[in-house]
Amino acid sequence: MIGLVVLAAACQNGGDANTSTTRDSTLLTLPPQTAPTTSLAPTTTSPEPVIGLTAPRYQIVQRTPGEGVGDEVVVLLDPTSYETLTDIDIQDLIGEVVDLFPPIAIAHIVDDPAAANVIGNPDASAAEIASIQDHYFARLDNGFEITFLGPFASSGSNVLGS
Repeated sequence: MIGLVVLAAACQNGGDANTSTTRDSTLLTLPPQTAPTTSLAPTTTSPEPVIGLTAPRYQIVQRTPGEGVGDEVVVLLDPTSYETLTDIDIQDLIGEVVDLFPPIAIAHIVDDPAAANVIGNPDASAAEIASIQDHYFARLDNGFEITFLGPFASSGSNVLGS
């Protein structure tokens, strides 16, 4: 690269000894080289965790077409994907499901496959529904009204997006 710059400069001079030239030092300046950083000792620290909103893993296990406004879905959370869960986590999860999988008018949030089966069964008895209350966390109605249930019942209700 330097040789090409010098050759180009020599060609521009035309070889005339009486012509004065000033050399632009930036033509000969190479970009700074950085040495690769390598560590001879193995690292013992793990990477920093990414901090931010993350919902527990979930899947929509049942979707029933609705009439007009939206569908009814049963959302099954993976209880191995979280250590703690708050009403705000559930509200954020409902918002994500509504945004990613529209149209949704009714959503049921559970964390147990048996609870998902009961919720998805229109002929489920009152005793069956009562038996799953510890795994039935929330319900979305009318596409925006959240009612917290089971272990989150003390949180009452809320409006999606508020």
